[in-house]
Amino acid sequence: MTLDYDHYAIYYADKLWHLLPAIYRAEDSQIFERSGPLREMVNRIGVQAAILRRSTDRLWEDQFIETCDDWVIAYMADLLATNLVASLDARGQRLDVAKTIYYRRRKGTVAILEEIATDITGWNARVVEFFRRVSRTRHSLDPEIGLPSETPDPAGNRILQQSQGLVGALTKTPIGGWADLRQVYGATKAHSAFDEFFSTADMRRGKAQVGWYNIPRLGVFLWRLLSFPAGEPIDSPQTRTAPNRGIGVTPVQYQACPDHYTFDPTGREIPLFAAAFRPFGDRWSSPAEWQLPTAISKPLLDQELQHLYAVEQGRLIRFNSLGIFDGGGKLIPFEYVLQDASGNPVLDPDGKPIKVKITADSRGWSSRKDKISFLIDPEKGKVIKGDRAPTGVNNLLLTYHYGFSSTIGAGAFDRRILRQPNLPTPNPQQAIIGGDNALATPLTTLASIGTLTIQDSLTYTQVSNLDNIQRVTLRAENNTRPLIRLPAPAPTAAEWVFSGTPGSELILEGLLISGGDLVLAGSFDKVTLRCCTLDPGETANAPAPSAKAVDGRDLIPCHLWITGQVRQLTIDRCILGPIRSRGTGAIATLTITDSILQSLGTQEVITLNSGMVNLTRCTILGRATVHQLEASECILNDVVTVENYQQGCVRFTAWAKGSTLPRPYESVETASKAPVFTSRRFGQPGYAQLQLGADAAIIAGQAGATIIMGAQDGSEMGAFAREKNPIKERSLRIKYEEYMPLGLIPVMIYVT
Repeated sequence: MTLDYDHYAIYYADKLWHLLPAIYRAEDSQIFERSGPLREMVNRIGVQAAILRRSTDRLWEDQFIETCDDWVIAYMADLLATNLVASLDARGQRLDVAKTIYYRRRKGTVAILEEIATDITGWNARVVEFFRRVSRTRHSLDPEIGLPSETPDPAGNRILQQSQGLVGALTKTPIGGWADLRQVYGATKAHSAFDEFFSTADMRRGKAQVGWYNIPRLGVFLWRLLSFPAGEPIDSPQTRTAPNRGIGVTPVQYQACPDHYTFDPTGREIPLFAAAFRPFGDRWSSPAEWQLPTAISKPLLDQELQHLYAVEQGRLIRFNSLGIFDGGGKLIPFEYVLQDASGNPVLDPDGKPIKVKITADSRGWSSRKDKISFLIDPEKGKVIKGDRAPTGVNNLLLTYHYGFSSTIGAGAFDRRILRQPNLPTPNPQQAIIGGDNALATPLTTLASIGTLTIQDSLTYTQVSNLDNIQRVTLRAENNTRPLIRLPAPAPTAAEWVFSGTPGSELILEGLLISGGDLVLAGSFDKVTLRCCTLDPGETANAPAPSAKAVDGRDLIPCHLWITGQVRQLTIDRCILGPIRSRGTGAIATLTITDSILQSLGTQEVITLNSGMVNLTRCTILGRATVHQLEASECILNDVVTVENYQQGCVRFTAWAKGSTLPRPYESVETASKAPVFTSRRFGQPGYAQLQLGADAAIIAGQAGATIIMGAQDGSEMGAFAREKNPIKERSLRIKYEEYMPLGLIPVMIYVT
């Protein structure tokens, strides 16, 4: 129901009411406070009059594509003869109409094809004309590709050759010549969007990794993963006055190597990602790799450190892909001149100032570390302190970017959704910063009604149980990702207990919790988890039950235990470990949307002997036993047993063979634990992401069955159905039919 903020409905209802003769108003109802049938009819007429007034007020705004209502977009598209793709959402359609003239003026150019891909899909793209990378016999009309040193203007000739694509910018490999492998970074880019070498013609159909190099082929390289910042301040996505303690995440020190640290605050080794940044419009240039949301390799970091590392500009810091800060929030430059105690530069034997730098090159580290401040291994998300690190740097703070498929779980992104109300934050409200034990005392003093907000992305190591909850909200500030790392388990997992009273409400939002379990005790009317991550843990090779973080702590799954009575448990856009009941614990209704649940080994991911479970667009990695189930657009990757399978429904869902389920509808059957995901390891960029060949896991005999396009709207099944990836690709192909050069065929290549 639309909220009546303008009070038009009341205004027009009262105006119409007072126009009626007094005798009819008096006879309408015998009770003054209660409306009679005549007043009720007038009120409804007032509501319709308010709708007409609002529509009239919006006539001016509806003339512009930037401000018009969604229903007007199609009419504006018809005025411009825009080929509006029906599968696009309102954002994509609005952009399509707004840029129609802009697109047409640049039709057929590489620039506009890259921009259309970003506008339509939200993905980053680089378009490569493969006919330019095909080796061929040269003729007399081709420009010369001789050595620049043999010309009157060597520098100008080299620039001309590079601008015409006759030689590679990095490897200097000439068109049709032998590949020059001496430039490490350039050599690693072979058979990628940044390939500088030339290949023989490939006559196969352009698909996946084959059929690229041919005259009609146009390679569209797409980066689907998103790059999320970790540790950047919340008041500005790019700059922040330094020093400031709101900067950075808390690194984890290696147990065996005191000078080694991980960027990831849970102690995992994960690949670092580049922050996505690229210009369009008149400033367009085809993007370099460091401008795209991709995993940073060692050669890339070594080649582009000045672009990937944070830079201090005066009193401001520009946060790029990663940065290293001291405990006070002061940026450590990637290169600086070594100074003595008096502030004078230290000279080498040749009388030149000694420069200290950060590097990604680990070759000969033992002999070079006396000149290095830090060594960064981006492929493991690891930083090593060198001998020339600034003195007194003991409590490092780090900023970095990590890759993931969607805005699911705890992360430094905007958790708000258009036209959806924010979760309540009851007073009194209290803000928390500082990390370590700064959370324990506020939790102890928190009243039964109140809100605690964590305003940084540091690691908090101590908590206190909450008792007598009535209405409590515990949240992270928007665009932050604090970690609550519960004390090391010995001998059982640490438990963080929330005890409610009858009719109480608990909200957890934006929290990353690792190292222990959450327990819901007492009685709750409603518990809500939104954009939270309860670390699902990580398995190790036998006989170890779980993998270990770099500091030696076990990466155990974080359980959500139900020991009390919960009427309604709502989980939205979360990544969780197992949900289980204990003792007399029970949930009347469990509702999970757009989430990933995972258990390790043979442990069940959901064990509930009573109540109703509603799953919508979820990925369930593990066995489950529930009393009653409604599932829609999900992936049930292991055996699920439903006790009351006479009620409920499973629709547009992939389910494992051997499951006991209610009536399946438009669903597909797969083998138990079918290998359909890029990765099942939490923390990896491809975690729970469907492989391109996921449909091969479907058991034979199901005509037209698909997982990749099996959701109700034609999207993929599972937690990332909200991203609508198959729909985006179809929409992009439709738009390319209008704006591509005649005779070229697009080859969609997913890089991530």
